[in-house]
Amino acid sequence: MSWLSNLPHQIPFRAASDARRIDDKTIEGEFVCTANDPLSLEIMVVEAMAQVAGGIAFEGKATHAYLTGIDRCTVTRPIIAGDVVRIRVALDAAFGAIYRFSGTGSVDGLECVSGRFYLAEPDA
Repeated sequence: MSWLSNLPHQIPFRAASDARRIDDKTIEGEFVCTANDPLSLEIMVVEAMAQVAGGIAFEGKATHAYLTGIDRCTVTRPIIAGDVVRIRVALDAAFGAIYRFSGTGSVDGLECVSGRFYLAEPDA
């Protein structure tokens, strides 16, 4: 989707490699883990979840979001190079310019990460 190429950070810090909207509040994407990722794969997958979520709140807007919070995030199995993490993110609530999402990630159908996080629009 186009907003991925408009993120202020690109490869190697753009973690999301693909995304597609399911409906107005749900989006799916993926993170392809490599041995060359600049941060731990657990951090990169949470970043990928936030980047995918931006497609719900910020698609078609001239601005992008800031990741402002992570809550109840758990990684239940090691994520290793070569894994393709399938991400599903849902918009839980919007409070003006702040958006709350919940998301999960799975490898080969087994959930490996879940959490809640917040994105915010920069001041106009």
